[in-house]
Amino acid sequence: MNIKNSLILIISTIFVLSMINCSLANDPTCVGAPDGQVYLFKSWDFQGERYVYNISQGYFSLPDGFRNNVQSFISGADVCFVKWYPSEQYQITAGESHRNYAALTNFGQRMDAIIPGNCSNIVCSSK
Repeated sequence: MNIKNSLILIISTIFVLSMINCSLANDPTCVGAPDGQVYLFKSWDFQGERYVYNISQGYFSLPDGFRNNVQSFISGADVCFVKWYPSEQYQITAGESHRNYAALTNFGQRMDAIIPGNCSNIVCSSK
């Protein structure tokens, strides 16, 4: 009888944990962005249209729908978020994410481009 109860408890625990893991998988920050990619979202809480930036793209001007309209993001790479006029830069590290980036720093509403690596990699200003 002890073995039977133990098996039932173990199976029940595995079932409950698998259900919890499945619900967490729906949260993009739980899964994260793959190495070398950054997910940009047009809405808060990782909702709405998503743009996937890959560091192999190098310097990248944001598409019209995302320029000055990055509401949330998940980063799987070290990148620099850039605003050219006036010049502003924010270093983003792999594993970093923000549910409401536009409100947090208001920078999501001014962002123009992404550059892979560190902000110190920017050699020339665009003056």
